[in-house]
This record gives sequence, C-alpha cells and structure tokens, in this order.
Amino acid sequence: MLGMAVAAACLAEGAWAAGAEVNVVFIPKSRDQEFWTFMRDGVDRAIREADGVKVALTWRGPAYNDQVDVQIKLLQMYTSPTVDAIVLAPTDRVRLVEPVRRAAAMGIKVIVVDSALDGRDYQNFIATDNHAAGALAAQRLAALLDAQGEVLILRTVAGSASTDQRADGFVEYLRKHAPKVRIVADEYVGASRGKVFHEAGQLLQRFPAVDGIFAVNESSSDGMLRALRQAGLAGKKKFIGFDSTTFLLDGLEQQEIHGLVVQDPRRMGYMGLKAALAAVNKTPMEPRTILIDGVMVTLENYRKPEIRALLVP
Repeated sequence: MLGMAVAAACLAEGAWAAGAEVNVVFIPKSRDQEFWTFMRDGVDRAIREADGVKVALTWRGPAYNDQVDVQIKLLQMYTSPTVDAIVLAPTDRVRLVEPVRRAAAMGIKVIVVDSALDGRDYQNFIATDNHAAGALAAQRLAALLDAQGEVLILRTVAGSASTDQRADGFVEYLRKHAPKVRIVADEYVGASRGKVFHEAGQLLQRFPAVDGIFAVNESSSDGMLRALRQAGLAGKKKFIGFDSTTFLLDGLEQQEIHGLVVQDPRRMGYMGLKAALAAVNKTPMEPRTILIDGVMVTLENYRKPEIRALLVP
C-alpha cells in the first residue's frame, strides 16, 4: 500500500506547451450515489490546480451501477481522436477490458479509479484498499457481537471488483479471527436502493434471528437501513454499512447503523485527474497502483473535523 505522503509526491506533472488543451472524459459507475459528488469535487480541484493547461472535462455515466452495457457504449462513444484521456470507474472488471484496450490502441490514456479492471491497457489504478476495508468492517462487527453469532452480507452486482473485494475481505477476516461468527447469507441484492430494499426485506424474513449485517456500498447500505426500519428491526441488529450520505449518517446518529466504512473519493478523483494529465504529458504517475485506506466511522468519532471532511460533499 502506498502511504498518502508518498502518493502526494507522485502528483507533479512536467511542463506543458504554451496554450495546451486536454480533453478528458470521466465515466463514473452511476449517477444515483452521493459518492460520485465527492469524487467530482476532487476532479474539479485538480482542474483548478492544473498549471499551464486548459482542461475540457466531460462527465457522464450510467444511471445505475449495474448498467454495464450503458457504460460500454459510453466508453465506445468517447473512443475518439478528439479525446486525450479517459478516467473510468469500471462497472465490470471483465467486460470493460476490450473497450479499454481499443481506447488505449487509439492512443487515449486510460486511468482506472475506484474499482479494478482486468488487463493492463491503462496507465494507473487509484482506489480504496477494498480488501482491507472489508476486513475493517468485519473487525468492527465481530467486536460488537463478541465474536459470535450469525451475519448477513449484502453484495451489489456480480463483476464489480471493488464491492466483491470488500465482501471477500470481510469473509476472510471472520474465518481467520472470528470463526464463531457464522455467515448465513452472502448474496447479490442489486444496484439500486429500491431493489436492495426489496431483497433486504426478504433476507430479514428468511433469517429473523440474524445478529449482524454488512452492506458493501452506499446503495446496499441505504436499502438495508430502509428494510430494517420497515421491519421494526433498526437498532436491534448490529449493522455495518459502507460509504456516507445524509440518510446513512442519520442512521448512525440514531444508533441504527453501528459503523460506516468510508472512503476518500475526493482524493481518488483528484489523483485520477492528475494521473490523466500526467499520462497525456508523457510523465506518467508512479507507482502504477495507488491504494488509499478506508476509515471506520462510528458514533464516537464522526464529529471529528478530519472525519467530517470525509462525510460532507
């Protein structure tokens, strides 16, 4: 893992020709999550700081993070001689490989953020250390349960590398450090909060005695909290969510959520845009892969200034 101080030292770009212009396309996973608002803040900051270059930014993504076909079409649309760089948060680690390869073959510099992509046709990968973040969630939940009991895991959609890595890190931590915590369900529940709400409600009916829950992203955390409230179980089950919204923070304050693993999407977006500019300027950022630590937010620490900076768009 790369420390933040070292990562910061990797952001410098070389000198630009006078009047240089760079056309950058940013393709997020979806438009329905506050996570991408944070990331856009970081991108905009990097653009403001760009010295000697004018950045033309196009920001466009699917409505939901299970719309892989839409994201592929967007990537194909922007694989054009007029585009210098694409920053992509892949909805599927396998199906986006070929369209990324075609973009790279045309000379477009591709930066991957947030979620891993197979292959090597990209310049940099910048993301949360998702496996470690999943382990952090498991550590918190195991402590709340005194290292015993039954838990549910809510994944989003198959093929999403970031969320699968979180779930896998969670599972591996429990197997190694809390073997008396039994996973009774580990299921994909969909990409939208509405679908998650429906599927989570059914899971709660199937496993009424479950002691703890881990949801791997914003939409799954949102849908599960709504399902718990509707079932009259909010606060009665130990619940660790992922990412931050006003709704989820309300759940934390009401002690219906007992921990939120949060990322630093501003940092991700900032470094992603910087990496794109560096690659276009033939001064690629090193190292190729940069991983950023997740942070556990609890009722005890969420008002600290350094934590609040990660929670408020």
